[in-house]
Amino acid sequence: MKIRVLVGALVLLIVMNIAAIAAFLVVQARHPRGPVEWHMRERPLAGLDREKRMALIRSMREFHEDTRDLIEATRALEDSAIAAMGEDPMRRAHIDSLLQQISDNRLEIARRATSRMIEAGENLTPEERQHLMSALMRLRGHRMPASVPWHFEAPREEPEE
Repeated sequence: MKIRVLVGALVLLIVMNIAAIAAFLVVQARHPRGPVEWHMRERPLAGLDREKRMALIRSMREFHEDTRDLIEATRALEDSAIAAMGEDPMRRAHIDSLLQQISDNRLEIARRATSRMIEAGENLTPEERQHLMSALMRLRGHRMPASVPWHFEAPREEPEE
């Protein structure tokens, strides 16, 4: 009887192993990646020439330096808001003002990031911009829709009449 149970358990484990391998192969078959695309996925800036890559990295570092104080202030405001929610009695107007300041700081960070992305995109070809945007979307956990054009073009001036 013990041998039958052990053989049954062994067969069950073999079937589970085969099912796991099959699931892995199905996932790989549905999402094929060529060697270039896989390489670019791991290193999104690898396709840029050295000058463009260094300019983009420099811009990112400048952005982090530019927003560091704002990010630290936002974190301090978030800590203050959480502490204020634990007070008895809770001062709703104070919490609302802290939330407004947090919102204003985040909006300013987003504006600065957008400005940096527009500046960085001006030096890239359309293909490089597309690749960079898809890499950013993957980092954020989103898949970039194919129908959305990701252009960093300056607004065109209307001819004067």
